Amino acid sequence: MGISKVEICCGEKDETHGIKVHINDDNATLQDLLDAWQPLCDDEKLRKLYAEGQHHACRACKVNCCNTAYVIPDLIAFKKMAALNRLDYPQFVARYFQQEKLKAGLLRMQPNPCIFLQNNLCTVYPVRSLICRFYLCCKLAGETEQLIYSLSWTGAAATQLFAEERGLLQTSPEYGLTSFDLMFKELIEDYRHDPNVQLFMQAGEYSDIPLAPFI
Repeated sequence: MGISKVEICCGEKDETHGIKVHINDDNATLQDLLDAWQPLCDDEKLRKLYAEGQHHACRACKVNCCNTAYVIPDLIAFKKMAALNRLDYPQFVARYFQQEKLKAGLLRMQPNPCIFLQNNLCTVYPVRSLICRFYLCCKLAGETEQLIYSLSWTGAAATQLFAEERGLLQTSPEYGLTSFDLMFKELIEDYRHDPNVQLFMQAGEYSDIPLAPFI
């Protein structure tokens, strides 16, 4: 068996130094990273700060970040969630996104808890957003944290551009913004001119997005 394109280091030593991603192939894609990352979500041996007993699979976790998360989906997840629910994009935005945030120019999914969370289970788990896929209440190495941060917010910025192009946002300059709204809006503005946004705009699958430009 050959070396995996992407490997994750998460042994006992990494609890101190942080989980680290190793890219072994210049042709590795975002899908390769997600395939390597998913076992961490299911690993009950991995120490997770907020999990029950600090050792629990993320799926059906009772201390559930999905109850309060501020989720702006990446573009691939946005399209796939709409398709899964058999809705066109305007219908999807109207039904599943926080309407007052749309007026502020932000595509935040309805929270408290996430509209897709039922009985502590994610009903769109196979197509959930990158920000959800990557979140672990574990220590991450600096380079790994920056990589997943960049991927998640580049994808979210692509969703913003996509929504603007299709008139899905009802922006109102005088509409009040919370400190969290301002923070996320500034993040999207920081990333919207990143050339890597076009990788998300042009991709149909995560396997279409190379990791090399993000490293």
